[in-house]
Amino acid sequence: MPTNTASTSPADSSDKIQLPEMDLSDLQALMLQWKQPKFRAKQVFDWRNKGVLNPDEMKNISADLRDKLNTELLCDPLKLMRRECSSDGTRKYVFALKRGRFAGKMVEAVFIPEEKRGTVCISSQVGCVLDCPFCHTGTQAFEANLSAGEIVAQILAIKADLRSDPLSEALEMFSDVTHIVYMGMGEPLANEDSVHKSIALFMHEDGLNISRRRITLSTSGLVPQINRLGEVQPVNLAISLHSAIDEQRDVLVPINRKYPLAELRDCLNRYPLRKQRHITLEYVLLDAVNDRAEDLQALIAFVNPERERVNLIQFNPYPGSPYQGTSKENMREFAQHLISKGIRATVRRSRGQDIMAACGQLKADTKLQG
Repeated sequence: MPTNTASTSPADSSDKIQLPEMDLSDLQALMLQWKQPKFRAKQVFDWRNKGVLNPDEMKNISADLRDKLNTELLCDPLKLMRRECSSDGTRKYVFALKRGRFAGKMVEAVFIPEEKRGTVCISSQVGCVLDCPFCHTGTQAFEANLSAGEIVAQILAIKADLRSDPLSEALEMFSDVTHIVYMGMGEPLANEDSVHKSIALFMHEDGLNISRRRITLSTSGLVPQINRLGEVQPVNLAISLHSAIDEQRDVLVPINRKYPLAELRDCLNRYPLRKQRHITLEYVLLDAVNDRAEDLQALIAFVNPERERVNLIQFNPYPGSPYQGTSKENMREFAQHLISKGIRATVRRSRGQDIMAACGQLKADTKLQG
């Protein structure tokens, strides 16, 4: 990763280096430039990894260095606007950006606790460049790509929150971040450079040191970008499929008009998979839209059971949606038909619906209020 350098005079927030996007070698180079002892970089980096991004809270560094960090860097590129807690333990965080002309734009992230893991669903864009009509996020116009620092800062903020306010023991769920999924606001592979850099930062052994096996990226099917992801950062891959019929997927997932199912199929066949890993095909079941017998047969024909599994997702409603979800009974029958054909199929349990934190429900206000 290239080394960052900071200017010798204060800069606008849009020009400043963001602390969360720096690795240890970046900080070491910066300390050298600032004529600080090299060990100061490790001190600052350790605070960063704990989610402490305010230099004034870094008590083991000098006041002069704290001032320098505050002046020269954008140490905390996100402002927490609100946190909402679901009855099932899910937490939704709404952050405002601080960067230049994007200051005040909002993004959301979600912490999903389970018995043996804690998963964070992170955003990669403000809004989304795609217009999938059943997705609430898709109704919000695209406004900005997030920087790598803003992507990483979502995880750091949630880690800090969970330390200061752990989940109730009564929930008997994991209260730390173990897994990361790029399934929040935005199409991750439409923000390729920042997403690749953020993945590298998450996996860095001196940083958060999160295994590649614990990072999943969900995409609507940008074929060239999927190919590059496999070459550079072959993390777990999830595809927002939602139909295996081109004419229908053209409507539900409009990027299909550019990269139809045949191209996607070839791309998935080439994606590198480690032993015992599978690509996940995500499929939101919509009543009388993609849950019919012909939809099931098309999906069975599309899936490569050796390399893929199907994750059936309950449609999570939002105000003004023209769609309705299929019945739970139909979801179970759909899954059983897939299983009978040797396809791994699961029905995803919806989490955080009461705070609009479930799959497809994320949509943030795009500017600060009042």
